[in-house]
Amino acid sequence: AAAQEKFPKDPVTIVGPYAAGGSHDLVARALQPQIEKILGVPVLVDNKPGGGSTIACNLVKAAPPTGYTLVTVSPTLSIIKYTMPESNVTFDQFEPVAYVGYTPQGVFTRTDAPWNSLKELLDYAKANPGKVKCGNAGHGGNFHMGAVGIEQATGVKFTHIPFKGAAPAVPAVMGGHVDIIVSTIADTLHMVKGGSLKVLGLAAPERNKFAPDAVTFKELGYDIEFSTYWSYLAPKGTPKDRLNLLFSAFKKATETKAVQEFYEMQGVTPSFKSPDELAAYYKSEDAKWGKLIKEGGLMP
Repeated sequence: AAAQEKFPKDPVTIVGPYAAGGSHDLVARALQPQIEKILGVPVLVDNKPGGGSTIACNLVKAAPPTGYTLVTVSPTLSIIKYTMPESNVTFDQFEPVAYVGYTPQGVFTRTDAPWNSLKELLDYAKANPGKVKCGNAGHGGNFHMGAVGIEQATGVKFTHIPFKGAAPAVPAVMGGHVDIIVSTIADTLHMVKGGSLKVLGLAAPERNKFAPDAVTFKELGYDIEFSTYWSYLAPKGTPKDRLNLLFSAFKKATETKAVQEFYEMQGVTPSFKSPDELAAYYKSEDAKWGKLIKEGGLMP
């Protein structure tokens, strides 16, 4: 009977795993009015932060599989599977809805740092193991994981300095308390544009329009890609036709002028994956992070 009734006829809720004002919250709120227009029903953004995003995920996992309750997630979902196995939250407990954009991770340093290219930094780090202090947004978070992935791919060794979130890590590198930080274009855009930080290199599939001069690790022969991305999932068992309808709404919303301008301001690169593409992508993400965490000795 559910397949026959009009969908959607009730409000759709997007549950956010992070606090208000963070990038996941901001992207969801930029999409919200556009999705409302497309679907013709109210769309609510409800943040349930905490537990390394497990509170929000568990809430949506237990919701009825009707397409009315979604969760916005990032690479954290693939990471906590290994670092917080007790949370019992994995991608395959959900149905994929949409992937609407990403921002690549990269290596950033202050503008007067001695390295002017990624190769110079890597050469120095190889010659001086442990000498380069690398700040991250928290032990076991995806920036810390990205830095470990860089070590594994290139053979360098950093000394990792965790901060409580991305915000305090940025002034620490600008003030020279750490030498580099692993962060994303979106988290550092204003500092890069303002000239107080430089991008040495990006762990991206291709060069990024927000930092066109920054080389990718791939250009130097290291096949690594780390990014923060914006994807949306529904409870397991949500009908396929509803997932496709929701994907189409998210895609159209992202393509609107208002959202494109917002992405431009925030340093987000628009990119789409349909439900099937997102399912395949998460399989590869799970494998990538699992290997990195096990080999990096980061399992609990």
